[in-house]
Amino acid sequence: MFMAEYFISGFGLISPTLAKALEIPAGQRIWPASSFSLVAGAVLLPFSRIADVWGSYRVFIAGLFWFAIWSLVCGFSQNYTMLIIFRAIQGFGPAAFLPSGVMLLGSIYRPGPRKNLVFSLYGALSPVGFFAGILSSGITDQYLSWRWYFWIGGIILFVVAPLALLAAPQELVLTKDSRMDWWGVCTLVPGLLLIVYALTDSAHTARGWSAPQIYVTFILGCLCLLIAVYLEGWVAEQPLLPADLFQTSCMVPLLVSLFLSFGVFGIYLIYAGF
Repeated sequence: MFMAEYFISGFGLISPTLAKALEIPAGQRIWPASSFSLVAGAVLLPFSRIADVWGSYRVFIAGLFWFAIWSLVCGFSQNYTMLIIFRAIQGFGPAAFLPSGVMLLGSIYRPGPRKNLVFSLYGALSPVGFFAGILSSGITDQYLSWRWYFWIGGIILFVVAPLALLAAPQELVLTKDSRMDWWGVCTLVPGLLLIVYALTDSAHTARGWSAPQIYVTFILGCLCLLIAVYLEGWVAEQPLLPADLFQTSCMVPLLVSLFLSFGVFGIYLIYAGF
């Protein structure tokens, strides 16, 4: 949680320096920041199911090492295309270890004060990592190089990942009957990616929504999500998004409020850097 927030908050501070150093065009400056969050959010559900199938411990450790490797690689980017691609690949790391980490904690600790304390610490590290990312990016941008922002994060992860490999307990009971919902993966993930791409890039394209690549990707994304709703609701035996999730009291208003609040927060982070 600490490192996921580290690489979200601090990136906005070094964005102006990155834009000059890598000669990023004005219409492309949003993508080094957006590609990381976009990929992490789009594949979060598939990785949650993978953690059910393969075990949360394995997915948690693999996600940490993946995040560490690509955090270092981002620091060696030679142009903005490489940075966008590397940041997108980096996003697979938190998509793997964030849900599996929560699952691992939930399976190890029994309900009670100790479990409450552990989850409180887990949540508290989110704002700590947020401000640590801002502090690190400010120091590296001022006194070192923007590359050290990624390298410092990678070094921390390469310390944490082996320790987690040795210290993190494996879950006591593995789920045996979970199966991957491939139809859900093949519709939800492309749908989210295409729609967010259209919404994001429409503001930086000369023709706006009249550009073919914008309205075509938006229409395809909407079709993918509509198909996903049908498959998840009436076809899939073990859907990535079970329908009974939305039957919980106050769940729908909570999800709507979170959607709006995180949307505004993400926009603030992106444009505050420019």
